[in-house]
Amino acid sequence: MRAVSTARAYRSDWAAFTAWCAASGLTSFPAAAATVARYLDEVAHSHKVATVRRRLAAVRAAHLDAGAVSPTGAAPVRLAVARAEWRQRGRARSTVPLGVEELRSMSRSLPSSLAGQRDRALVLLGYGAGLRPGELARLATRDVRRIGAGLRVRIPRGAVVVPFGSAPELCAVDAWTRWQRAARLTGGSAFRGVDRHGRLAEPGLGPKAVTRIVRRSAAAAGLDPARYQGLSLRRGMVAAATAQGVSDARIMQHTGHRSRRLVRRYMHDH
Repeated sequence: MRAVSTARAYRSDWAAFTAWCAASGLTSFPAAAATVARYLDEVAHSHKVATVRRRLAAVRAAHLDAGAVSPTGAAPVRLAVARAEWRQRGRARSTVPLGVEELRSMSRSLPSSLAGQRDRALVLLGYGAGLRPGELARLATRDVRRIGAGLRVRIPRGAVVVPFGSAPELCAVDAWTRWQRAARLTGGSAFRGVDRHGRLAEPGLGPKAVTRIVRRSAAAAGLDPARYQGLSLRRGMVAAATAQGVSDARIMQHTGHRSRRLVRRYMHDH
């Protein structure tokens, strides 16, 4: 006995298969293995492997429920699933760490507008503190405080200190101070939307907005924006610290990582 949701999904997926067969002039029941393999190849071009497998399960269920031999275990069908998995692995790209020189170029390329100052502060602060996109998006103005050593950034897992940068375009302290003054931030979210007229929004940015800002900044610097995500800031900080000889233990204390394996993987990906 199938769950109601599973039965519903199978009906929908079987209907999609029969419609495709009708449009292609092929027989849907009983289906030939070559037909199912061709169908899965087409599905894989626009859907994830999980969808390919679910569509395949629906075809199998329809045949077995009718007392027919299922073609889904045949070699051509297995090869089609393997092709789908291989293509998806090829399309998947791991998050590329942001290098120091790339960070420098991005910072220099951002405009002096209010939105540009916000983007510069977000990128440099996220990099210096090694924050995840969600942590960066959830920052409140009260969580970022200027101290003698730089910026003290308070997050749920603790507090980290971001030191002064080695150059003006790499200094998160300066970038945050300029953004806070320009936006007149006294409370609420640390990073907010700015409309085309330079007006500040009340709600804070979401994690996806962090990735958009990173990619927009990369594009402004002449870099390929598709290579970067919001997590590129955190990974870049880890890679840079490792390259400077900072110990795994100190990096883990700063980033909150619990696994040395992740820290070392960031180093190798750089």
